[in-house]
Amino acid sequence: MIESTLDLEAAKENEFLIRPDFDEELKGIKECLQAVEADIFREFEEIASKVGLEPGKSIKLESADGIGHFLRVTLKMEKQIRGISWLKKIDMQKAGVRCRSTELAALSEQHATLKEQYARAQKSIVKEILTVSAGYLEPLYALGTCTAQLDVVVSLAIAAVSAPQQYIRPRFLKQSSNETDGGGIRLRDFRHPCLEYQDGVSVIPNDVDLERGKQIFKTITGPNMGGKSTYIRGTGVVVAMAQAGSFVPATEADLVPVDAIMARVGAADCQLRGISTFMAEMLETVAVLRLATRDSLVIIDELGRGTSTYDGFGLAWAISAHLARTVGCFTLFATHFHELTSLTHLLPGVVANYRVSAEVLQHSSAADEEENPTDVIMLYKVEPGICDQSYGLQVARSIGLPADLVSEAEAASAEEEKVESMWVRLGERMYVDENMPLPSQSECSQMETESLSAVVVAERLRVGLENLFDQALSESEDEIGTFVGNLANEMLNQSSLGLDQPVKELLMEI
Repeated sequence: MIESTLDLEAAKENEFLIRPDFDEELKGIKECLQAVEADIFREFEEIASKVGLEPGKSIKLESADGIGHFLRVTLKMEKQIRGISWLKKIDMQKAGVRCRSTELAALSEQHATLKEQYARAQKSIVKEILTVSAGYLEPLYALGTCTAQLDVVVSLAIAAVSAPQQYIRPRFLKQSSNETDGGGIRLRDFRHPCLEYQDGVSVIPNDVDLERGKQIFKTITGPNMGGKSTYIRGTGVVVAMAQAGSFVPATEADLVPVDAIMARVGAADCQLRGISTFMAEMLETVAVLRLATRDSLVIIDELGRGTSTYDGFGLAWAISAHLARTVGCFTLFATHFHELTSLTHLLPGVVANYRVSAEVLQHSSAADEEENPTDVIMLYKVEPGICDQSYGLQVARSIGLPADLVSEAEAASAEEEKVESMWVRLGERMYVDENMPLPSQSECSQMETESLSAVVVAERLRVGLENLFDQALSESEDEIGTFVGNLANEMLNQSSLGLDQPVKELLMEI
């Protein structure tokens, strides 16, 4: 129908017309148009001959909306037409002088009139064609849907059979409402399907273990460019492929069906809508919190980095705790807020800490250091544990940031990391002390809303501060000693803590 009704030759010139032989009236108008166009071209050749200019070079026949047909003479040859009374100038531009004769103007007007008649005559035919075409909409939509589904299935099949390593059939487990039934997501040696198709890339496989009663929330720390984002995104892709009926890039895949895969990854603003990077991040997070259920898979990448450190950490902590305890969904949370790893002490059996491994080079000489300035080798292996450094300075050095800037940054960063790393280790000692049992579930709830109760603060700090103070003295770290002393004074001045006498005496000694 399209070929029989549309003028495909005119379409090449961006004119969408009905074929003239489709209707007798259109055919007659088309013949008149062709005759007028022939007259216009003859007039053009006659004018070129009279003024002594070569057609198509020094003088050209052109047309434009609102003007019609006209002649364009180059500025270099403008003197050839200067003073010719029967050749009326339209205007002068950089491209040349536009002009035409009275006869050419009349022919141009006639041509425009015929084109308007052609457009009016074909309007009713276009309506008929649209009416007939509308009857094909339903089968066309069905064809589009089938084609899309076929494209997905064929693409997944091609990916499975042509992958560098074999894909396997996933095994789905029965969904259960029991909190300790062992249902979850378990992937062995999975790879990101897009990553392993890249030339010259050696993919490091990783495991995923999310199991109710053991761990459903993974806090993942690690160096910049270490593979945290690839790990959580790859998990989402593999789960999506499995639920679509595809084989997956892994050696084993046992999982329960999820009702949604929700991702809060990347960082981008929307200037046209007045949405900043942080606002976009929060809008996506709000959507996750509203829609996530116990049976959802949530992947979050570096939440809170778009605002200040303290606000970002506070939001990351509150949202993590809500997802882990209130929603109870499977979650992978990649972060550079190393303090979030303390969440595992408040929610044991729910939250687990993992890190992306890296190897720090020990240079034997200055020449060796100059040859390998990055200091860190990314191993891209996710393993249990905590990474208390992001190695951002090493990455900055590796991409060519001036050495003096990196050195200054290292000095400033070292002062901050001294205190932070000491308190991270103190937090670990406070909770793993054999003589101090972990808080109960009711205590955990109170800890989150009121930080820590006064009694728990005092008892935990008693052991932790002793160790920290001894270490500070042995290492002669004046900054840490001052920090601890100030903290002790603050605790003594806060009567609301209700500290017992032995703790007060210890703090006074500090």
